[in-house]
Amino acid sequence: MEETTTQTLTEHAIRWAVIMAGISIALTIVLYIVDYTLMVQLKFLFISLLIYMGITVYAGIDYRNSIGGFMPYGKAFQHGFFILALSGLISTLFGLLLYHVIDPELPQKLIDASVDNARAMMEKFGMPEDKMDEALEKARADTADRFTLLGQLKGYIWIAVFSAVMALITSIFVKKNQPVEMM
Repeated sequence: MEETTTQTLTEHAIRWAVIMAGISIALTIVLYIVDYTLMVQLKFLFISLLIYMGITVYAGIDYRNSIGGFMPYGKAFQHGFFILALSGLISTLFGLLLYHVIDPELPQKLIDASVDNARAMMEKFGMPEDKMDEALEKARADTADRFTLLGQLKGYIWIAVFSAVMALITSIFVKKNQPVEMM
């Protein structure tokens, strides 16, 4: 006699959050080793978002199939949000380790690279030099704040909010209502 066990929503989401965080950390390590300046480029952010959305949808469909093939939108949202928020927390903790223990000089390097990217974009759009210098100083200060302990914790709050938005979107693709029987 074969016995099957179904994971709870929380167990399944934790498993996928750890997988997603592992992928995120591995990607960060690869970028750090290859060229740390890639870590502050917008295309990296967009590629990461697509990867996270893809994993969230795949994991949601995997869970939906494991519970009988149907899952309402609310449960799909819970599952997706839990994966994204927990993965974000694990990745934030890794970021703290990377920026404060492994390579405390990395934040300054990333700030410089980020300001260089902003300068190039402003020059491309023809911004006047005096306005550009003012904007770049503000950008430098704002970016530096993100790497502090408090900045990382505030960053996680934004990750949680963004996780909710992404879960709202991915749940559209994951939900599948049971057919309604007509009399």
